[in-house]
Amino acid sequence: MACRSVSTWITEKILTPVSRFITEAKEVCENIGQWVEEQVNQPIEEWVSQEERKCKRQKCKWWCACCNKWFCWIVVVVVKVVTWVVVTVTKWVVTLVCQIVTHVIGIVIELVLKIIHRLVTFMVCLFTDPLQAFKTLWDLWNDIVDTIEDIIDFIGVLLQDLKGMLSDIGRLLEGLGRTFCIFGKVLCSIFTAIFGFFSGIFAWLEDIVDILADTLEGLKDLIVGLLTFNWCKIQGGLGILNIFRLIPSVTRLLGQVFYVGPKGLVEKAKIENIIETALEEVFSDDPERLERSKRKARLGGDPIGVPLTIDPRRLAIRSSDFLRRLHNEGILNLHALAGRVSNCSGKFIYSAFDGEVVYTGTSTKVSQSDLDDFISLGPNSVPSFTAYPIKKATFKRYLDLARRKGFQIGLNFTWPSIKDLVVSSLQHVPLQSDTTDDTAQRELFALMGRPVENEDLSTVPTVAVFGYRDLSLNGLTSWYRPELEEFSPSGVTFRTRFPEVALRFVPIHEIGHYYGLNHEDHDNPALIMWTPKEGGGIVKAIPEYLLLSGEANFTLDDAEATWNYITTTQQARDSILP
Repeated sequence: MACRSVSTWITEKILTPVSRFITEAKEVCENIGQWVEEQVNQPIEEWVSQEERKCKRQKCKWWCACCNKWFCWIVVVVVKVVTWVVVTVTKWVVTLVCQIVTHVIGIVIELVLKIIHRLVTFMVCLFTDPLQAFKTLWDLWNDIVDTIEDIIDFIGVLLQDLKGMLSDIGRLLEGLGRTFCIFGKVLCSIFTAIFGFFSGIFAWLEDIVDILADTLEGLKDLIVGLLTFNWCKIQGGLGILNIFRLIPSVTRLLGQVFYVGPKGLVEKAKIENIIETALEEVFSDDPERLERSKRKARLGGDPIGVPLTIDPRRLAIRSSDFLRRLHNEGILNLHALAGRVSNCSGKFIYSAFDGEVVYTGTSTKVSQSDLDDFISLGPNSVPSFTAYPIKKATFKRYLDLARRKGFQIGLNFTWPSIKDLVVSSLQHVPLQSDTTDDTAQRELFALMGRPVENEDLSTVPTVAVFGYRDLSLNGLTSWYRPELEEFSPSGVTFRTRFPEVALRFVPIHEIGHYYGLNHEDHDNPALIMWTPKEGGGIVKAIPEYLLLSGEANFTLDDAEATWNYITTTQQARDSILP
């Protein structure tokens, strides 16, 4: 039919290519910070860490009031500050300019193209298929709502950038505080406490920005849900209640500044001792490897942590007969996932996915008409699109949290761009694995190229999935633990749930399992390795959430268990500390 043919042609030949270019440009902007971190910051930090360790080992020349250490300290501080000013400031200037340009231009161009698309389609359909013509007007309304959503998302991106800037300032202060450890434990304790105080202020400001971003996300869901009659989105509007988190943030201010900040820097010294002890126990007969491993873990410097890689993937289902079957059998609700008219399958949003349905290779939502045609006529009737269980922006927030918490156990995470893991089997949607049998999950990791032997455990596959056969599961780890006869391929999976603020720790919880941590001795929700299935512990968590950091954390015992796993599990040791 000419009506649908015209719409499909415009989408495939004009809208999708332009949107794909804009999407790729946005990804380049988003990846600037990660590239700078991996290619510039980490090598410099590694060099600075080595210099700090050399300074610490120097014997104080008392005849000149330790002038040798003072000179060494000045060099380290100057390098840290100059590097931060040149690299970090440049990084954020370039990132902000890039994001503002790509987002603003992208929003304007896509809106103009969509309006032209709908008007042309409307005129053609008016004479050949009047009913489809009026559906086109609804698509135009959805396009306008999508633009509103894009604008709010852009504000959210800027808030995340602001949070990143505050984090970088806090890291600089922490690094400067730890440079005084060159002069011994006394000055180290005094100045880490002082700089920890200021670092705590910036951590508190990060928390405020995070609350505002979560509230904005809830407001966006409410607006979009009301305008598109999407019950899932309307329920997501409950996210505006995040604004009330500002109340406990005020009660936490003193605790964050005077206790959490200084404590965090003091515990870094303890983490350093934990790592050093673990390394010396296994490499005492190999001085060269011991020294190499200490350098890699950046002992004596900042940030402390061995470099590891998260390999982030999203399950991706193309617009195929398989996806159509999933919708028709009620396994997935495409309308709800795409943010179109939906009753959310009559379910509470807790069970829904924070996913998206977009034209393949783009970030442009699939239109209501294309969804309806796909369901009624089949895959060949519409342009290619893809369904995902999580939005890229949401996944990135999870990764940022994992990186921040990883430092608490001496792990320094980075990651490449989030990639697709295309599936077309009922074994994977929902994932036919649980805590008693993870065969299907291990097959998933094999699908993404993980080997069955000599697996590189310095890279942890982290895959967002469309739920599990056990509906109560939020995440699942296939670990490498020879003592339990659990081998390769390994990795972690997780699913999204509402509210994000309560379940955003699932990926880093599963990554904790991947590197040797268990649930035992984690008895309350202020601990990352706590599990809701065990229940209880709410009272124990109240001080942390109302008076201190306001979120779950790893413990020093977790750090010790992690490094025991890394150093005593041969495959992990050889992968991470070759």
